[in-house]
Amino acid sequence: MVAKAMDDDDEEDHDVLCEWIVDACLSYFRESTLDVPKEITFNDFYYPPTHHLKLLVSGSSLYPKATQDRGTMNAFRLMIPSGDLPPFSEVPRSKASDLRIISDTEWDDYMSEIPQKAIINDGTSRFFKPADDKKQLLREIDMHLRIRHAGLRDKIKVANLHSIVVSDDAKMTIGLLLDLIPSTGDSLYSHKNSALASEYHARWKQQATDTVKQLHSHDLVWGDVHPGNIVIDTSFNAWVVDFGGGSIVEFVPRKKAGTKDGDWQGVGKIFDEWILENNHLDRRAE
Repeated sequence: MVAKAMDDDDEEDHDVLCEWIVDACLSYFRESTLDVPKEITFNDFYYPPTHHLKLLVSGSSLYPKATQDRGTMNAFRLMIPSGDLPPFSEVPRSKASDLRIISDTEWDDYMSEIPQKAIINDGTSRFFKPADDKKQLLREIDMHLRIRHAGLRDKIKVANLHSIVVSDDAKMTIGLLLDLIPSTGDSLYSHKNSALASEYHARWKQQATDTVKQLHSHDLVWGDVHPGNIVIDTSFNAWVVDFGGGSIVEFVPRKKAGTKDGDWQGVGKIFDEWILENNHLDRRAE
């Protein structure tokens, strides 16, 4: 296991080794950290107290000193210096210490995942999108401001932008807070070839089409059209999310990415081919 970890380029074997080590230490960690709160803030997540462990084999260090911190999360990679961004005076700021993360008591995975839900001071839940890519963050904010200025916020099913999350000293931008869509699944990927996909296919296609039409009528382009960016809520309505740009070539050809034509090709690919493609094959077989 150790030999595999030391020759591991993708770090999968390294994670397996770390998990094996941590599993043996979990009881000690729990005994030594009884004062850890059930609820932590985003400030706690991005600026945590860090304790370094050193693995010894036969009295000697397993890894050279230069690689001992290989598994340590560098939180600053998940942030953008606020000075690198325009002021965006129209968008409120939320301090990281004012946002809470509700921990899952059943979750024992030591490899921290970026939280996706924030609880603000009044108890309202919001969706949290991390600021891990400057270009995408800028496009996301700009698109939401343009949607607001165009008067579309209440006309299309798009999760509204509420605030920019910053560190308590405001020097680092951590992410964005948007509407938390009450969802029956993570995205349209969860519904491919399902009974719901057959029952609500026409509605979802129409809702996505209406949203794209409204955006295009104000010279706005969705951009990253794929099933993962269509969320189905608990009332079985389709919401469009993610205006950060990018593309998945299965749905939008690279040359068409970021264009109105690309948006229409993506919507057509999703609803005319992808979502029910296995069902079409089944019918042909009959």
